[in-house]
Amino acid sequence: LEACRTLTKRPPSPWGKLTGVRPIKLVHTLLDEGLSPEGVRHRLCKDFDVADRTADLLVQVAVTQRPYVVQHEIRDAALYVGIPYCASHCLYCSFPSRLVGNERAERLLDFTNKLIEDIQDVQRLCSDTGIRIDSIYVGGGTPTSLSVEAVERIMSALRPLSEACREWTVEAGRPDTMTEEKARILRACGVDRISINPQTMQQHLLDALGRRHTVKDIYRMFEYCRNAGFSVINMDFIAGLPGQTVEDMRQNLEAVCQLAPENVTIHTLALKKGAPLFRHTLREEIPPVQVVEEMVTSAEEALCRQEYVPYYLYRQQYMAAEFANIGYAKDGAVSRYNIEMMEERQTVLGVGPGSATKFIVPHMKMEKMYMPKDIGQYTEALTERMKRRRLLCTSVYEGVN
Repeated sequence: LEACRTLTKRPPSPWGKLTGVRPIKLVHTLLDEGLSPEGVRHRLCKDFDVADRTADLLVQVAVTQRPYVVQHEIRDAALYVGIPYCASHCLYCSFPSRLVGNERAERLLDFTNKLIEDIQDVQRLCSDTGIRIDSIYVGGGTPTSLSVEAVERIMSALRPLSEACREWTVEAGRPDTMTEEKARILRACGVDRISINPQTMQQHLLDALGRRHTVKDIYRMFEYCRNAGFSVINMDFIAGLPGQTVEDMRQNLEAVCQLAPENVTIHTLALKKGAPLFRHTLREEIPPVQVVEEMVTSAEEALCRQEYVPYYLYRQQYMAAEFANIGYAKDGAVSRYNIEMMEERQTVLGVGPGSATKFIVPHMKMEKMYMPKDIGQYTEALTERMKRRRLLCTSVYEGVN
């Protein structure tokens, strides 16, 4: 690193020697060894060349996470449900989702039936092995892009798994996929945390990105969710979008202050080869690093003034400069699933295309299994993958108390 800095004349990275996407895992390891938060901060700066401000952030996040990382039973698990459908493709997104409007009705019905079969298999697996689901996360894609009937069937299938659940999240994401009826159905089934992801509150940016909704739709959706009674609402924003300015981000945070969601996540644009933006002319309008840094800093300062605290953090490949995606929460409103998934301290069972199952038991190697990303391959391989998941689960938990 020192040689590289000498040759390139670049300033030191605030992350020092840390290169992974989950830097908080190191902090938890040091805390496990008995170091105090101040001792961890000293090690980060001395042994890993982490900048003071970055070390402070990492330790703050880890201390907030600590109760969720160390206080759970071996057979507690999170459940992830992947629904890879969207209303339209966003310019910055590389996720291999399908457009729900282009899909035949029978194909959507077949997908829904297979997903429910997958969910029911997990329910049997949990019953047979004593695994208890303590958090559910339904992501995508945009799960609410499915029909009212499909959403209700899937949520009803999940309901038996939620009996011991302390958090149930659905990514409603796109306001053009959410209705008042869907909000009521989700809440009636037991969903208590909902994610509204405007990404930005400027109409010209929404239009350029392929987001087929208006700023007014965002406010309308937020009202639906508040009226439905969700205990936690999350909102996502992206810093560094093509044509975005510091003033745009300031306006985004003004909207946050007005609406007061319990969670806010600030992402930094990661330009991925699979995203349409990678080869689009708008790529030239991505703001320079210094401007993005000012956006991120102003967002952090505004959220801290409103008493949000950073509670989870991860870095991304292809992310500009030295940024990270940071989730902020009001007091007592952190997302249990986000912490458990990111820090890899608890088993996660994956359902649906592209989902990952990770069996994590102390003092044992993590065992993983992935579902195919393609919907057609997923439906064809489902029977075999359910058998493989059960065998893997049995081998991991056999004899474990």
